[in-house]
Parts: sequence; C-alpha cells; structure tokens
Amino acid sequence: MTTNYLQMMIDSLNKKKKILTRIVELNEEQDAILSEPVLDDEAFDSNMKAKGDCIDGLDKLDEGFQSLFNRVRDELEVNKAIYTAEIASMKKLITEVTELGTKIEVQEARNKVKVEAMFRRERQEHKEAKRSASMAKSYYQSMSRMSDEPQFMDTKQ
Repeated sequence: MTTNYLQMMIDSLNKKKKILTRIVELNEEQDAILSEPVLDDEAFDSNMKAKGDCIDGLDKLDEGFQSLFNRVRDELEVNKAIYTAEIASMKKLITEVTELGTKIEVQEARNKVKVEAMFRRERQEHKEAKRSASMAKSYYQSMSRMSDEPQFMDTKQ
C-alpha cells in the first residue's frame, strides 16, 4: 500500500515539474509581450490567465502531495531502507522542482520591473495628454471670451 502512495507522490511531483516548466514558458512569453513597444492587452491577459490556471493546478497538487505524505510519513521513517529507490526519485524531483521555482522567481522579478516601467510610461503619457487637453480647453475658452473687436487698437489720430 505504501508503495502505491509513494508512486502517487512521484507522479504528483512529475506533474508539478511539468506545470512549473509551463510557467517558465509563460514567463518567457510574458517577457516578449512586455518588450514590445505597444502592449498587446489581449495577449497579456491571456498569458496571465494561463499562469493563474497553472498556479491553481499547483495548489491542488501540493494539497494532494501533503495529504499523501501525511499518510505514509510514519511508515517511511520506520522502513527507509525498503523505499530507498522511491525516496531517491522523490529527492531528485524535489530538487528539480525547487530549481524551477527559483528560475520562476527570477523571471517574475524581471517581468515585474518591466510591468512597472510600462505603467510609469503609460501614466506619463496620460499625464501629458491630460495637460495638452487642458491647455487646449483653456485656449479655446480664452478665445471664445474675446469679442469681435480688435484687441490692439491704434489710438493715434
């Protein structure tokens, strides 16, 4: 019975590795989207949704893994020698998953900087557009207040 649980845990780690690899790919796509001069909103939203789905899958896998581990923990501590191969396989997978997690953290930090720069640029452009519109409105209002009479009149006679 414990062997089955251990195999399920190994399968869970393999699935987690696959999902983390997908997140790495999505982060690379996001980097390319953010590197474009004009943001493609649809592509960015689609990318974020896909990453969200992956994260939901990871949460479920983590819950299942922890549940299985809680069931076999005592058996593993007592009979480590019997399950050496499975334990070694899980250790290897956990190392790979951890490395992928670290890579994702670095990618996320890099993408966060790009997103913040993009938002700063967008805010600045919005600010400039707002200022230009305000100046145009002010000019229009001043010009509409003026009468048809000449503003500069020669007073010499």
